[in-house]
Formats: sequence, structure tokens, C-alpha cells
Amino acid sequence: MSNTLEEQAKNIKKPYPLEAREYQINIAEKCLNKNSLVVLPTGLGKTIIAVLVARKTINIFPKNSKIIILAPTRPLINQHFDTFSKFLNVSVNKFTVLTGKILPEKRIELFTENQIVFFTPQTLRNDLVNKRYSLENTALIIYDEAHHATGDYAYTMIADEYKEQNPDGVSLALTASPGASKKKIQILCENLYIPLSNIHIRTRKDADVKSYLQPMSIYKIGVNLTTLMAEVYTGIITVLEERLLYLTQLNFLSEKSRPLHNKIIRKDLLRLNKELVSLIQQEGDKTGVYSALSINAQGLILYHMIELVEQQGLDVLLIYLEKVKNDAKKAKSSKAVRILASDTRLQRIYIELKKNQEFTPENLVHPKYHVLLKILQDQLNQNPESRILVFVKLRDSLKNIVNHLKEYKLIKPARFVGQATKSPDDKGLSQKKQIEVLEQFKTGKFNVLVSTNVAEEGLDIAECNLVVFYDVVASEIRLIQRKGRTARKKEGKVIILYCKGTHDEVYLKIAMAKLRKMNVNLKNPQQLKESYDEEGKNNNAEDNPPQIHRQRQSKLGPYLTPEVMKEEKQQLTLIKISNRLPMKFGIRKRLQSDSYGYKIVDSDLHIILHNRVLIQIYTPRQAFLSEVQEFSKICELCIIIIDFIEFNEEFPGEKRKVKQRIQKIAHEQKIQIIPLENEEELYFIIKSILESFPKEGS
Repeated sequence: MSNTLEEQAKNIKKPYPLEAREYQINIAEKCLNKNSLVVLPTGLGKTIIAVLVARKTINIFPKNSKIIILAPTRPLINQHFDTFSKFLNVSVNKFTVLTGKILPEKRIELFTENQIVFFTPQTLRNDLVNKRYSLENTALIIYDEAHHATGDYAYTMIADEYKEQNPDGVSLALTASPGASKKKIQILCENLYIPLSNIHIRTRKDADVKSYLQPMSIYKIGVNLTTLMAEVYTGIITVLEERLLYLTQLNFLSEKSRPLHNKIIRKDLLRLNKELVSLIQQEGDKTGVYSALSINAQGLILYHMIELVEQQGLDVLLIYLEKVKNDAKKAKSSKAVRILASDTRLQRIYIELKKNQEFTPENLVHPKYHVLLKILQDQLNQNPESRILVFVKLRDSLKNIVNHLKEYKLIKPARFVGQATKSPDDKGLSQKKQIEVLEQFKTGKFNVLVSTNVAEEGLDIAECNLVVFYDVVASEIRLIQRKGRTARKKEGKVIILYCKGTHDEVYLKIAMAKLRKMNVNLKNPQQLKESYDEEGKNNNAEDNPPQIHRQRQSKLGPYLTPEVMKEEKQQLTLIKISNRLPMKFGIRKRLQSDSYGYKIVDSDLHIILHNRVLIQIYTPRQAFLSEVQEFSKICELCIIIIDFIEFNEEFPGEKRKVKQRIQKIAHEQKIQIIPLENEEELYFIIKSILESFPKEGS
């Protein structure tokens, strides 16, 4: 039997010889028996690396050990099935694809009988939740498109269960785009239990991959707003500025210098919306909160209108204004929609756009469209066999663009969207129809595919000569996924269109900066580890590559059915942490680092220690007295933490006055209240309490 991956790659049985490249073999060798993250540009054969690792794993693990391959979509799962069944020395009778379309009882049978199992993540997670089978006999799990392994996505929950059920099992994560920031990369690795020292990356510039990639040229083309667009833009800004001013006067926004729209962005209003909803749910004075919530909602709608002007065009804005107008007439319409629909300035904009739609509709089209048209015509004149992919953010824009392009004989456009149906004239494409359109694009019935983000990943799209971004995305992950659709087997171009002096231009700069940052971070794993140390994740990174403690709490808890929970072994849990406790405190990470076991519970009680001490956290403006009286019935000791970490004063000296008021309450009510100035203090309090309890068995 061959021992090296290089020999195995050469000896895989015909008729499907695997011509593994040197860098693929080198990376695969480093991934054996180690949880690893592989980052490669699209088209460099991440799947082949996975095949090589799987092939060797079968030989070194016990006979009949399973290998699980996960991917976010069914089409991608089917592609992997085809690849692995060609190149793996395992009978195809031992392969199976398990998705939600197969009945659970049948999935149990197929999982038991087969060795190489392909899953959509949600299906495997649901089956693990319901304990239909275990991962004890699984030697390797491959996570494709691993950048999804964040938050509550199924990958993170599966990784938890895999670590618990089979600590010796191996994980292999594959992606072209793990994220730009050190934090994103660290979180991805943490969620999949991958040491930061086990990241293997290649960029297009690396010597050992350069020869396998075709040249990719990236061009950025900016356009200016038209006179009519600028007038409409100014009109909406005026209405928005009034709303922002109102929110600052109520002290819900701290920014005071005008013009406010240059300082306050949509993200600020989204954050404020959460805060206002939280205030409404609490006890205490709600003066101005309901008004602010409506004004804030109006601000968000106005920001969306501005984005439509900048990125999509006045024709799409008109569609949206008509929607606002119609929604305002409905019985259940929101106050924000009704107020904006009755605003005379927005009504004048609507009338002006309707007039242009009737007499000069070309005035409503974004100037980016004319640039796009010329790009497509030039490309197809130079190479009539070209395949061009155009990414468009909104389906309304996409529909308009496709309709315009159909007027030109040279251009054969196809509309490509997700499965959801938005309206009778904007129907979604079923998976079957998507595959049909992609096949027609491949064969040449269509030469321009105009797509939403559904084409960014997970679909087998023909090699494209040209990829056009009609609008810009600030996400480096989506930027990588999009441009990865070209320059695989032949030279490719990427053209990014943007509107000068608008958010489009800002988003473009952000995305390109994030992309550069990602490559720097991934190429410097030692810096990642040092950053990790600073956050208290691992105090000995030099000697011990970051590993996650085996007692880490499973994320499957919230999904467990009562029947399954009854089957869980009853055991005393000394530390209970609410799933509502903000992650910013890093309590779970610090407990893991100090080898404390804990349990995540679905509860309003934030932290319970030894079933005797309750730690409850509030912001300085939250009312808590009535709740504290109830808490005293639950635990022997209740400690109230007032979180001042992100507290912003609405007037000079407010923080000092709030602290004085809190001290007075603590004295009068005879309760323990501790002001918190940084995240580390909370864990210090918890650890001090834990150490005060006698050790088990003493």
C-alpha cells in the first residue's frame, strides 16, 4: 500500500486518474490527523486537497470509519459527490447524500449503511439534536465554504458535538474567504476547533500556485450622479436631516455637529432601533421613546431611498416610492410609512419621477447602466463566445437591467435569482430551473447571466471571461466569492462599477482594504496567536497551540426537544450561564481556559454559581429594583452588575450622578451593586466567588 499522498495521488485507479498538484499534496500532508483550515482562491482545487486527506484518512483510521462532507447547498453537495466518487478508492455503493428531502427514518438507515456521507449542514444538525445517530465512528468531517461557521450556523453546532463525541476525529475546513479581521479568523478557527497554527493559505501571488491561475485584471469605473439624481438626492437628504436632528435633540443620538447625515450612518440607526425596543420592554420612564422609535424607522426608510438613488437608479427608487405609497393605505401600515407617504417633499419627488417615466424614461436609468451596456458590447464584439456574469444587489434593478439588455441582438441575457417569489411579476427560480438556466448559459443559449448574490457560491457556473459588479459590497468575503468566478482556466476580467462621491465609493475602498488585510493576517499566524493571547484565550500560545477545552458547551442545547432532554444524564452543574448573556464579556472563553465546566441555559437569569449565587447584569438606565426582590427568593445572594462599558453621557457628569444614585439604592435596599468599567472585571468577580466555595470532595 502506498504511504505518501504523492504516491497515492499517482496510483488512484483508472479511469479517473487524479493529477494532484504539488501544492495540493503539500497542503494535504500538513492536514493529516490535524484540524486544519485551508484557504485557497477559487479554482485552485480545494476539493482535491479534501479528497487526498480523505483517502489517507481511510487508510490510517479503523476500517469502516466514516467521512462526512458538508456544504451549504444541495447543488454543491451533488458536485462533491461526483468528485469524491470518482477519485476515492471506496465503492460507490458506500456513498450517500442525505438532505432534508429524505425522511428521518431513511436517513438513519442510509447513515448506518454507508461510509462516505454527504450532508447539508442543517440536516446533520437536526439529526444530531434528535440523537438519530452519533459521530463516534466518524474519522473526518470536511466543512466546505467554512466561512459560514459563525454564530448559530449549523457548522458550529456540529463541530461542538463532533468534539464531544469523538475527540480524536479530524476536521478539515475549506474556504476562499475566511474574513479580513483577526477576530473573524480567530472565531472561525475557534468554532471549528482549529489551532491558529494549522491555517494553510495560498494567494494568487504565491509561486507554487501562480502557474495554475490565469491572469485576472481588476478595473474600477466610477460614474457621477446625473442632475436629476442629484436633485432627488438633495431632497431626500433634507427630509432625513430633520429626522436625525430630532433624535439628537431627544439625546438618543450623541452626534451634534451638522450636517448630521455626514456623521451618522444607517448602521447607527439600526443600533439605535435595538436600544429603543429594549427601552420599551423595560420598566421606567418611556418619555419620547415611542416617538423616537417611529422617527428612527423613518430615518432607516430614508437611508434606503438614498442608497437606491446612489446605487440602483431613479427607476428603482420610483418602484420603492410606489410601494411606500400603497403600503400607507393599508390598515396595518406603520406610523413611519404613513408619515413619509404624506410628506409633501417626497410627494413632489414621486410626481417628478412619474412625469419622467412617462415622457423621458431614460432619465431614470442609472448612468452605471450605460457603462455596463458598453462593457458588454465591447466584450462580445471582441469575443462572441464570451460568458459574462453581472452581479446586481436588488431584484428590481436586475429585472430592469435584463429588460433593457434584451433590446440588443448581440446580448443574450438571463435572469438568475433565488427561489423566493417576491411578487407575481418577480417569481423565484426553483432549483431545477436554476440548473437549467446555468446549463443554457454554459451551452451559449445565454451569454450574459445577470444574478443576485445567489451566484456567489455553491453553484456550478461556467467559467466566465468577465465578471461585472453592478454595485459594490463592503464584505471582503462576498468580493472574493464574486471575483472567483473568473480567471480559472482562461484569462479573466473583473470590472467594478461605482458611483463617485457616494457610499458606493466608500464600500469599495472598505472591501479592497479588508481583502488586503485578510491576506496579511492569514500569512502571519504568529500574530493571530499573539492577538489571541491578549484576549485571554490562551495564556501559553508559544508552548501550546490554541486548543479549545473539551468541556466547551454544546450549542445544540436550544434545539433539543423535551424528549431528548429527558434522555440527558442528570448531573450537577455548578455554573449556569444564560444564552442571553452578551458575548462581549468573554465569560465562556475564560471559563474554558481555566477548565471550569458550565452549562448554557435558556433563562433570564444571567449567571448562577453553585445554585446559590445569582449575578445579574443591567445597563445604567435599566430599572432593576422590582426584579431584585424576586431574585432574593431564588438564590441566597444576588449581585447586581451595572455595565458602564459602553455608557455614553448625555450631559457632562451624568456618569458620576448615575453611580451616586446606584450607591444610594444599594445602601437603602441592602443589595450588592457593582459598577463595571471593563469586560475583565466580570470574570474576576465570578472567579473570586467560585474560589470561595469548598472544592468538591473536600
